[in-house]
Amino acid sequence: QPALDRRQFIRGASALAAGSAALVPAAAVLASERPTACKTQGCDYDVLVIGGGFAGVTAARDSRENGYKTLLLEARNRMGGRTFTSTFEGDAVELGGTWIHWTQPFVWAEKQRYDLAIKETPGAAPDRMILRHKGQTRDLTEEQIYSVMQAFQAVTADARAILERPWDTRFHWDKVLEADKLSTEERMNQLDLTPLQRVCLESLFAASAHNTISEWSYMELLRWTGLAGFNDFLLYLDASARYTFKKGTASLLEAMLDDGKPEVRLSTPVKKVEDLGGRIRVTTGKGEEIIAGTVICTVPMNVLPGIEFSPALDQRLVEAAEERHNGKGVKLYIRVKGKQGKVFGMSGENHPISSLFTYKEGEDHTLFTGFGIDSQAMDYYDEEAVQNAVRDYLPEAEVESTFSYDWVLDPYSKGTWASYKPGWMEKYYDHFNKDSGNVLFASGDHGDGWRGFIDGAIGAGSKAAERARKILG
Repeated sequence: QPALDRRQFIRGASALAAGSAALVPAAAVLASERPTACKTQGCDYDVLVIGGGFAGVTAARDSRENGYKTLLLEARNRMGGRTFTSTFEGDAVELGGTWIHWTQPFVWAEKQRYDLAIKETPGAAPDRMILRHKGQTRDLTEEQIYSVMQAFQAVTADARAILERPWDTRFHWDKVLEADKLSTEERMNQLDLTPLQRVCLESLFAASAHNTISEWSYMELLRWTGLAGFNDFLLYLDASARYTFKKGTASLLEAMLDDGKPEVRLSTPVKKVEDLGGRIRVTTGKGEEIIAGTVICTVPMNVLPGIEFSPALDQRLVEAAEERHNGKGVKLYIRVKGKQGKVFGMSGENHPISSLFTYKEGEDHTLFTGFGIDSQAMDYYDEEAVQNAVRDYLPEAEVESTFSYDWVLDPYSKGTWASYKPGWMEKYYDHFNKDSGNVLFASGDHGDGWRGFIDGAIGAGSKAAERARKILG
């Protein structure tokens, strides 16, 4: 299939923008309760936050609640970063980050704080589990599903010994570094798995990595496993793809912005960040210069070198960004005619849709969400190509339309969620989210816990706001 080019992506992104939620957060932009004066002498703002995803919104809200005059600059024409609430032929969908869980403390606390309702994704608790392997499609029996659960437990059996405290990666640092040398594929190769067990786990792990399992560190699998209760297969699935906000991720963004009321400027990319010694000068893409007491930078790691920093960025950060994290896949929505039921389908990582499951059951249609590990594996805007891929799982399925967003081509993300490659812990861990003077780094791509998730972004933003408070006094 021909690769999707940038022109196609831009057309698609324009169409998406027309039907998206939270493009202009009026509660934030029109806030009337902003501080009239800056506490930091000679500055326009006490705190300037770069990036309007969950890390940035959290940092801005908390800084405002700490009493600081706060400005948030977002390069896109909408808030949300790599979350993106939109609609698809009348159905609400999430084009980016979606799911939350009570094992994720930061996001769950926000859900409780603002009393936001959740809903379940039907395919996460399916009536049918389908496997596509070597040209054959089959429904898995209970016995086969149980064997996959046993294989998962075998692969992740060392999680507790290596990552005894999932929120304290350094507790058994030597063990962590040793496990991080392995890819998930190499770990699976150490075990005597059946072909059925292997292809099912490959499908699940490739979806988690949004890349091949040869590129996903074994430590990343253990991290997800440990955070979700160690080697509990069902909890692993529930924590990653079952519960989401009833009114979309935009409902939490809006609640946080309405609560903190920071000043927000959309369509304002940052060009340069200069430490002047006690003050920071930020230059926007339009040439405006803004002086702040502290800057909290929350942009994704893959785009960080696009901003000029003085002093210069840690070279290891640049190296990691140029190498890029694992998230290079695709997430798409597929509207299929008729009721298809609660389905969860799996295939090997080489299939253009390596996992497929029911997202919503309508009166006359079923909405599926699918994941592939390479956004260029086929033209995901081509309904005929998607039709052929879906029929590998459901031979009688009639695809009516498809919908997706290419985060890899988006210049302000250059990838989907972040996860690490083998060896990254030793090479880069000490360099990620390391502050430089009054320039604080708070990307949800890094840190202990649920990094790469909404939870990790909120945690990073909250902790950065606290560091800013300690600097500003």
